[in-house]
Amino acid sequence: MRADPVKALAALAVAALTAVTLGVARAQPPKVIKVSIIEATPAFHSLPVTALKTLGADYGLEVETLQIQGGGEAGQIFAGGHGDIMTSGFDKPVGFEAKKLVDAKTFGVILHSMNWSLLVPAKSDVKTVADLKGKTIGISGPGSSSDMLMRWALNKAGLNPDRDVTLIALGSPANLYAGLENARVQAAVLVRPFLTKATESGMARVVGDWEAMQFPNLVSIARAKDLKENPEKFIRFQSAMKAMIQRFKADREFALRMAQQSYPNVPVAELNQQLDFAAKVYWKGDGDMTRELYDQAVDVLVGSGRVT
Repeated sequence: MRADPVKALAALAVAALTAVTLGVARAQPPKVIKVSIIEATPAFHSLPVTALKTLGADYGLEVETLQIQGGGEAGQIFAGGHGDIMTSGFDKPVGFEAKKLVDAKTFGVILHSMNWSLLVPAKSDVKTVADLKGKTIGISGPGSSSDMLMRWALNKAGLNPDRDVTLIALGSPANLYAGLENARVQAAVLVRPFLTKATESGMARVVGDWEAMQFPNLVSIARAKDLKENPEKFIRFQSAMKAMIQRFKADREFALRMAQQSYPNVPVAELNQQLDFAAKVYWKGDGDMTRELYDQAVDVLVGSGRVT
């Protein structure tokens, strides 16, 4: 008997489809890469990093983080050989280079603004930075970006950061808020959402408004030898981080869900307000370093007296 050509073609089609299906089933997904991150003083602006820890598998990553209050201590831990990546202010890799601690490279920018602002109690007689002579000022930690910022501002105002004021390390933004509220310090730097909470409640007012000033204040840093030995790890991380930043700006439902997980006690209206500001100011760029950011960083770093 002659074979039915229609049945023969059908059999061939089924065989071809089965082969394709099996081929797809056999295809292996990209190998998951583990990456450890040392986060210096995480806050609202760090939400893309927090989200990547939760959703890293979507990008072929298994992310673990170590959160340290104060960039100075975080830098010491990273320089000691811990972590694959450190996220901190741009002053950290510059400091590594100056002190020959570790050959590090900056390969991405998460936060594009200075972030910190200086506040004093609402009833304080301080009107400007120059009025801070003899006062105590709360910062996150020695060698941190907030420390560097205050030294820059004090020098610009004609005050000596080591003689004319007392800089007190209080750690986290929550501790800085409490220190100002409880009069442990007479001024303090704050970031959102604590900055907004302090001003809108009437507890404090801003005397140094640097929150939106352009600065690479949360950059991704890796050791040069690690970049050379395992470039795929850092390429994948940077690609994922760029995608995450864009998702936070484009998908409000997702961004709000991530924000609520980190700040469950903050009202939704306030979180939406914070996200509006973050999309416009914090995550202004696409995740890459620009010459403009670099030049602004040079001005602040040199002006702080910590870099020559």
